[in-house]
Amino acid sequence: MTSVEYQSLQLLNNPSLRSALGQPTFSEQFVTQLELLDYMQVQKNASPLIQDIVFYSSMSDTVLTNFYGKSTLENSPQQSSIQAAMSLTKSEGWTYFPGYRQNGYISYVRQLPVMRTGPLQGLLIFQVKASEIEKLIFQSVTDKLSESLIVIDSDNTILLHSTDSSLLGKSTNELPLYKSILTYDGKNQSFITTNESGEKFLTAINKSSLGRTYISLWPEQELTKQLNWLRLLIVSSVIIILIFGIILTIASSKFAYSPIDQLIRYGGQLRNGALGRVSGSGNELDYIRSSLAYLNEQASSLQNYVQKIQPALRDQFMMKLLLSSNVVKLAEVEDGCQSFQLPMSGRFAVLIVRPENLFKEKRFFPNEGPVIAFAVKNVMHELIDHEHISEGFVLGEDGRESIAVIHFKDSANETDRNQALLAYATKIREILRTHLSFDVSIGIGGLRSEIALISESYKEASRALQQRLFDDNRTIFLFESKTATAERLSLFNYPKDIELSITEYLLQGDHLMAKQSLQLFYERIRISDSYNTAIYCYHILLSSIIQSLEEMGYGVLDNLGDNLFVQLKARQTYSEVQEWFIEVLFPIHKQIAEQSRTNSTRKAVQLVCQHIEANQGMPSLIECAELVQISPSYLSRLFKQEAGMTFIEYLMKYKVERAKKLLEETNYSITEIAEIIGYSERNLNRAFQRHVMMSPNQYRLSLR
Repeated sequence: MTSVEYQSLQLLNNPSLRSALGQPTFSEQFVTQLELLDYMQVQKNASPLIQDIVFYSSMSDTVLTNFYGKSTLENSPQQSSIQAAMSLTKSEGWTYFPGYRQNGYISYVRQLPVMRTGPLQGLLIFQVKASEIEKLIFQSVTDKLSESLIVIDSDNTILLHSTDSSLLGKSTNELPLYKSILTYDGKNQSFITTNESGEKFLTAINKSSLGRTYISLWPEQELTKQLNWLRLLIVSSVIIILIFGIILTIASSKFAYSPIDQLIRYGGQLRNGALGRVSGSGNELDYIRSSLAYLNEQASSLQNYVQKIQPALRDQFMMKLLLSSNVVKLAEVEDGCQSFQLPMSGRFAVLIVRPENLFKEKRFFPNEGPVIAFAVKNVMHELIDHEHISEGFVLGEDGRESIAVIHFKDSANETDRNQALLAYATKIREILRTHLSFDVSIGIGGLRSEIALISESYKEASRALQQRLFDDNRTIFLFESKTATAERLSLFNYPKDIELSITEYLLQGDHLMAKQSLQLFYERIRISDSYNTAIYCYHILLSSIIQSLEEMGYGVLDNLGDNLFVQLKARQTYSEVQEWFIEVLFPIHKQIAEQSRTNSTRKAVQLVCQHIEANQGMPSLIECAELVQISPSYLSRLFKQEAGMTFIEYLMKYKVERAKKLLEETNYSITEIAEIIGYSERNLNRAFQRHVMMSPNQYRLSLR
């Protein structure tokens, strides 16, 4: 429907139509009428929806239509439609004329002139088959009898209805259901409405930022049907789950290990003599001896089973201590340490090992981080062997890092403990790099005197690893409390000038300078010596780059794909962050920028071509360049790029084609035709020799 409205605007730009308005002599200008009818036919053929185009000039009492040609208003088959259109209170819009039930037309009317201050001088009517529009709009709901789609005009007139054609052309002000919906101004987006018959509807209304309003109506009867299915589904699901739970409970109780049950069954077998362990004399001491031996075997099996699952339970207990953000109750710690035979006192320290550049690791898939963590944990477990270390426990949180909790002997002094931690971390890094080709970074937290305080050491190790963002040459980081950070932050200023330089270089396509500016950006933010400040600065830079893309046009951000902020947050080291900007974000920016430039270039050339046709080849290069707001030389290059010819060549070709049409359809002289298309007779001859390989006279003679 929008395309039909746009075509009506194109037709209004036709000089023949504009000259016909307000001219009483237009009824005698047959050549102009033929030209206008030809152009109307072109507009009709441009859209399969348009059935007929009607032009009416009241001053000359002339009606032109594609179907009936020229006639007066009195003799025109469109008389009733034209009279109804002349009496409309709105200057343009869609409407149904009195005879629409016979012909099925919905009409788009423009009263002429468009910007009028005086009386009405004419009409332009585009008649469209309503059923064809309904097929295009309502084809997705033709098989849903309970759903209706409605198109309502800005004056609240129902233009299209997918299920009730009797409402076409009616105002929603006459229908309480639609009136209550369209006049609703409450805060809730869902509410109950009632139609004339008292039937209730659940109504959902949503207004978009573009000014569009979307309405959904659910009849109470349909909701009840849906709820019945939902009730049945819930009841069935609950019954199935209950049956499955009962079966699983019975099965687990049968197969669960129970020494007493095993002993009872074993005693029954002994009484029946099935095992053959006891002689037929039935000596009770032999029965007791055999039962005790069997019970001892089952006790050994149970002990082995507990030993197998104990490390997993112990690891869960220690992970709880590590990740605890609150003070852990001392009673819980004592119970856990006693259950898992863990030392409560001594000196404890936490190491965190994180693999580097896993984003470029080709040996594993992205979701195989736990496989890498498993290999790292095994190496860490094997290397816990030092004269000052009493014992160590290797844990894993989520597959991205491995954690070691180290317990030192009481006899070791502070220096020996720190050296032992550094030696252990160095061994881990060397073994992983030599044998598994992994580069890792290791953070070491401070020592604590109780196992209940290892969460503090874990946090310190995590903060130590944050220094990877500032020092890409180190791989082992000891936690050091810094007192000068606040002073540095007070002197730190966000490098806004470098951010603007990066976005400008990206828009210009100069990625080399953007890369160099990114390095300067890093040098400026590392002065803060604050991980959080640096990360925030990188996020601000990312936001600025995204904003520069957004300014290229609506819909550009849809091409960005996954959340870029999540990707950036996953990068923890200097090299990972820099490589992500250069290898991921910059290419995305380049691709979207090139697509945007290509689209804007194509649109500019199309707009100029439409302007040339609307003005019949008269616009100059300077005029067209001003229209699209670019320089004339650049416009000529764009034409060469998009159309394969320069602007002058395109204009010459258009004028030659127009001159050929005038030679074919009129008896104008060569001089008159040259004047019409804006050429001298000499230039017209040159253009014809170049494009047609003959003179205009020779071309006219060749048609006879």
